[in-house]
Amino acid sequence: MLYLSTDSARYAMLRQLCFILLLLTQSVVGAQATIESANCAAQPPATKASCGYVSLPQDYADPAAGRVEIYYTQIHSRGDKPDPLVYLVGGPGSSGTQLLPVSYEKYLRAFADKRDIIIIDQRGTGLSTPSLYCREALFRLGDILESSHQEHAELLLEILTDCQRRLARQGLRFDTFHSENNARDVVNALLALGYERWNLVGVSYGSRLALTMMRDFPQYLRSVILDSVYPPQADIYVDAYYNGERALAVLFEACAASRGCNNRYPNLRATFYHVYAQLNEMPLLVEYKPPDSRLLTIEISGYRLYDWVFSWLYEVDAIRMIPKLVYELSRGRTRSAAPMGALFEQSMASLSLGMHYSVQCQEEYGAAQRDYAELVAAHPHLAGFLAYPVEGPTTLPQLCELWGAAARDDNANQPVRSDVPTLLLSGNYDPITPPDYAEMAAETLSSAYSYVLPHVGHAVLRSDECAVDIAVAFIKQPLTEPDSRCIASAQPMRFR
Repeated sequence: MLYLSTDSARYAMLRQLCFILLLLTQSVVGAQATIESANCAAQPPATKASCGYVSLPQDYADPAAGRVEIYYTQIHSRGDKPDPLVYLVGGPGSSGTQLLPVSYEKYLRAFADKRDIIIIDQRGTGLSTPSLYCREALFRLGDILESSHQEHAELLLEILTDCQRRLARQGLRFDTFHSENNARDVVNALLALGYERWNLVGVSYGSRLALTMMRDFPQYLRSVILDSVYPPQADIYVDAYYNGERALAVLFEACAASRGCNNRYPNLRATFYHVYAQLNEMPLLVEYKPPDSRLLTIEISGYRLYDWVFSWLYEVDAIRMIPKLVYELSRGRTRSAAPMGALFEQSMASLSLGMHYSVQCQEEYGAAQRDYAELVAAHPHLAGFLAYPVEGPTTLPQLCELWGAAARDDNANQPVRSDVPTLLLSGNYDPITPPDYAEMAAETLSSAYSYVLPHVGHAVLRSDECAVDIAVAFIKQPLTEPDSRCIASAQPMRFR
């Protein structure tokens, strides 16, 4: 077995022949990766778990640059399979620990009878330290919600500037927070815990992290599940607008094909774009009081509505509500839309935004500098919306210049070629990682099975029992095509 160490003369020849590969796979294990046990912050009921921190270098090329303490949860199985299932969450910037209770209840427990389940808070997230959370975003959530569409991106840029300056004063190296180091952390943590081989389930950005591990550390991987696939060659910032329009078209067509939805909400497509234009001309003002907050006055512009609907397309329960919410807004009713939209904006503020933009500015910003003229020509109604999100073409360059995490080499955006058995799962309503992304990734994976769940949005395993059944069958026998007949019997979307 190839141990990830630069000290052994045993691999001198391999270093000479594969110098670049070894740069990618350098890690510190053994004496330099120390484990300290800790209380479990999110142990699912009726499970036996161990938790703690694995201490690893912040910069694998410069051990003197300090340490990161990676928090893990190890759920012990009653089974005897030696290869655990490792859960990689998305974002980038989400916390595996925070998402564990729901994820375990929804699908991870389906694997727990045979093998251990490992959850790792990626560097900069969750209980791992140092933390790259931007508490400034949570402190000013009320200001974010009350910002007009003209103020929104600039306010977020101001908040992120304050966050970056605070974190920089702590001596953090933003250029060390990227997918390659995330992959090294996961590998070294698992080796330190005594595992020699494992299975991955990566969701959203977690699928990109899993693909990075497939590229850099294939020798440790028995199988990989990619849920809501985010391939490194995708241009996600520009694609997001096209992908959002695609998902909206799926929604409009499904409502038109549903007798109940079409009777209650006829001409949903035309109604949505009419409301979008109308709210941009004359936004609605609605009073809303979040829990533990002051009374807020939220401006619902068409741009904010579009942003909210985009986010609602992630979740099945929210998708079912979209036609009703659009029609309510067309009649000036805001009682349902405002709380759902505010919840979305609050969830974004709870990401580790420092980790998020450290990764994205290094791995996505260069690819995002495409000409937006083609996009606007295809979808003219998006011309004004481009200035609304902080990741838009106006403010993203300022944000990434501020963050000081320069674009990485081209390898970070190249397709991953791998022979590791891989299951790819996509939701037809997904507005951010569409089924096309799974097909894009599968083109260079020699042992891949790809399935589209027709009535699901983002994070398929969390939403669809059929997908869980397919995944369980795949993990049992990764070299055999899993039984996917349940997809054909999926019930149509039931709109409210």
